[in-house]
Amino acid sequence: MQSTVNVARRLATLCLSASFFASMSAHAATVDVSETSMVVQHVTVSSSKPYPAVIADIEGSLEKLDDRYRKMAKEKRTDELQTELQKAAGKYGLMIHYTGSFTNWLALKGVQKRGTEYFTGNILTAVEMTSQNMGAGLYAPLRIMVYENSQGGTTIEYDKPSTLLSQYHSAAIDVQGRSLDERLAKLCNAVLQ
Repeated sequence: MQSTVNVARRLATLCLSASFFASMSAHAATVDVSETSMVVQHVTVSSSKPYPAVIADIEGSLEKLDDRYRKMAKEKRTDELQTELQKAAGKYGLMIHYTGSFTNWLALKGVQKRGTEYFTGNILTAVEMTSQNMGAGLYAPLRIMVYENSQGGTTIEYDKPSTLLSQYHSAAIDVQGRSLDERLAKLCNAVLQ
């Protein structure tokens, strides 16, 4: 009798499992993948100015996007947030979102080099772009790499925003991309002088 009950339970479990998987396959998501090739212009700007001085100039020239801006956004204080973001963007129209130092990590390879990556951008510019195509958020914020070069000076490298953003085929995004090109060039020129 007990073996008959066990067989009945197993059979019921198999039927339920088969029913579950059949319903899952009937509601499975469709996944589409596309790839886009694009030409990206990479910019490298070098100077004899020492790395510590360039870092000091970057960090002295650009505000940091900190939690007070996130708090205003969370509390939906949009007018105040927009005003504060415009002020914080300063003369270069950029802010530091995040900073990553490679200096200490390179010690893992026994290398003594100084380098810092800055995630820079402008929230208001990002909103203009992502309101047109959310994918443009992949490039907001932008990345710039600042490092001490072999001549004892400093090099800044970045991918030109307009070339990254051209893949979206949007006139509104292209305008923002060209503006970001100009802002980054202006910042690099100033901090490397």
